[in-house]
Amino acid sequence: MGGHPVDLWGSAVEVVERMGVLPELEAASTRNDIGVMLAEGQRPVEIDLQRLVVEIADRHIEIMRGRLVSVLYERTKSDVEYLFGNSITALDEGADDVRVSFERGAAREFALVIGADGQHSNVRRLAFGEEARFSRYIGGYICGYTIPNYLGLDGRIPRYAVPNKTVAAFPIRQSNEIGVGFLFRRDEPLDVHYDDVDGQKRLLREIYATEGWETPRLLAYLDEARDFYFDSFSQIRMESWSRGRVTLVGDAGYGPGPAVGGGTSLAAVAAYVLARELAEADGDYLVGLRNYENAIQDAVMRSRDIGPAVLNTLIPRSRLPIWLGQHLAPLVLALPRTLQQWLPLLPRKATRAMRAISAIPLKDYSPHQGAKARVRDLRETS
Repeated sequence: MGGHPVDLWGSAVEVVERMGVLPELEAASTRNDIGVMLAEGQRPVEIDLQRLVVEIADRHIEIMRGRLVSVLYERTKSDVEYLFGNSITALDEGADDVRVSFERGAAREFALVIGADGQHSNVRRLAFGEEARFSRYIGGYICGYTIPNYLGLDGRIPRYAVPNKTVAAFPIRQSNEIGVGFLFRRDEPLDVHYDDVDGQKRLLREIYATEGWETPRLLAYLDEARDFYFDSFSQIRMESWSRGRVTLVGDAGYGPGPAVGGGTSLAAVAAYVLARELAEADGDYLVGLRNYENAIQDAVMRSRDIGPAVLNTLIPRSRLPIWLGQHLAPLVLALPRTLQQWLPLLPRKATRAMRAISAIPLKDYSPHQGAKARVRDLRETS
């Protein structure tokens, strides 16, 4: 049930509805509807997060990433072969298939390989080249983990901000735990590899050593964290995310960046579009992959605006925007919605980009008569 909360907006909600899992996801939603803004020397300010949702889409679900994965796995496990605890070591494309070599087990052939393995995609590295060619740092870092809910949080997300640093906590109602997130700015990338967990934890303690609120106690749980996560705010930027019989979906090929909004929705809708276009292409995978890229190109380009814009809200650079947020947010949210659109709390660039993602059209389709599914899904879980 752990991990971090993810959002499905607009068209992404329609995708899971067409999959038949919408009731399960709605039942498992976080129900964290109140944000609590905290700052040194200022009184806490509560905001109705549902009022922010209406700026983006009419339909919205927030759910823990782990729960979303669990629901999708349970719904597909009888039809899809999953290989857990393994990893791809080589991709060799032939005339009719791709030969995939694994760390464990014999090599196998697949009609297509679809890399949906995240920002540090192994499939992308093998098919397109090293990550450094495509990764663009946008100015900060995020780290988090799950701990017992000693704060007794219930439907509320406290967020403590100081210049260039933010700490947030969100309750996980299914497990009586809380997820904690530490976000901080850095003009240049740090010399810490994403596999160096000890170095990351040491750095986190140093950066937040003097901060107030519950920060010291949250850090005290660091060594017990079983799901520690640390990464940069970066985007993968590629001119094309298909090559031969290999293509990419979601953060492996594109996305706004971690924890800034829109990434899960873009991945869900893009996966639907990919399946649709491959089915309509009736075996001509080159046509299907080209149409897939064309269909989501505009939303992918717009998504690049989200990360840099949202970082200014998530991690304020000075005390002035913190003070303004504490005092103006309640006033804006109290306005009628017709007036609120002229004073949005989210950056306009980010809002426009999220709207573009949430409004990606979902065509209905019927596979051609007699056409057989010739695409096999390969999911890498390590």
